[in-house]
Amino acid sequence: MIRTVFAPTALFFLIILPKHETLSAQIHTSVAKYYMEQSGGYSPLYNGKIPPQYNMLHEGTYFLESEEYCEGTVVYNGKLYVDVHLNLNAHLDELYIKIPQYNSWSSLLKAHVESFTMDGRQFTNIMKQEWPGAPEEGYYRILYEGEDISVLKRTVKRMNSSSAVNNTKVTHVFEESTSYYILRNGYFHPVRGRSSVLRALRDRRKELSHHIRKEKLGFRKEERDASLVSCAAMYQKEIK
Repeated sequence: MIRTVFAPTALFFLIILPKHETLSAQIHTSVAKYYMEQSGGYSPLYNGKIPPQYNMLHEGTYFLESEEYCEGTVVYNGKLYVDVHLNLNAHLDELYIKIPQYNSWSSLLKAHVESFTMDGRQFTNIMKQEWPGAPEEGYYRILYEGEDISVLKRTVKRMNSSSAVNNTKVTHVFEESTSYYILRNGYFHPVRGRSSVLRALRDRRKELSHHIRKEKLGFRKEERDASLVSCAAMYQKEIK
């Protein structure tokens, strides 16, 4: 009696279970196919973590410049992706990509990012494995890239907190720190002003001094980018 009652039930489940598994596989395949079609082949870019939320009261921005995402390109895992919208979190040194189909964002896996552009500005991912002499790993903007010399700019946003006078609230402030490097023969020369540039490129010191005077180059914050590029371009031309 016991065998007569339970045998059909066991058989019933044995028949139904494969159908259920097949249906799940079909649904999964359909969803994956739909996701791939909707992402236009860009789905490998969207497998990172969700960017963190800065819910505390703060002044300034943790992004490189603003919260607005910029049109650009990215070389990711050896493949070039174009027409993407990116933004750089300069506090965590993370690159975010906008997922337009879902109005959301994803953090790109840093180990897979080789380089990227945002509104025409070029950036590269410096890793110790490739550049053992680098001051630190991370994303650097390429201000100038010649055959023998490059100028790199590293921007970091640091978050500082301070209590208000009445201790009723805390204000977080993002403060920007910028470093510049002349990359030559695999060595990163830290530069900031005239003297450090002439020291880094001492084999053309005389020519560079004349160039700086002639072009009236300044090295204040608002002038530094253009002046370093001008010096590097002149040096590259001289050593050809």
